[in-house]
Amino acid sequence: MTMRETTVHIFKDKERHIVACQLEDSKNIILRFSLDDAQLTPLHMLNIALGQCIAELALRFLERRNLKSCCLTTICMAVKNTGSVRIECADIILKLPLQLSAEDETVLIRMLHQCPIHSAISGSVSIRISICDGRELISQYEQNLLTNV
Repeated sequence: MTMRETTVHIFKDKERHIVACQLEDSKNIILRFSLDDAQLTPLHMLNIALGQCIAELALRFLERRNLKSCCLTTICMAVKNTGSVRIECADIILKLPLQLSAEDETVLIRMLHQCPIHSAISGSVSIRISICDGRELISQYEQNLLTNV
């Protein structure tokens, strides 16, 4: 039995209408998910769906508070290969362009647990969600994407 991880990064900026995806540690950031199907495994597709849902809920939260609505969601799933792939756990790191208060962070995490994809897999998979200030990394994504648009 071997363990491996798969990681997907989802960047969303509602104000500029930018959605981008980066698989694993690839240098390529893909705009609007124009990926070749051969690049995607079912696990990547699950990560992308979960990341999109989490990002959308986070953007709604930020918008309601009149804050900059962009975020970077990183989803890392550890899987066991035992003939068939079995998801062991998922770590979701939501990077925002600001530091939230402890109260706002609690409210947002509660909202994120309402994600329908999270709900569908949370019974059998351990899912950890953390929120952090990701100004620097978000800025790098913005610069990279805006120069390539």
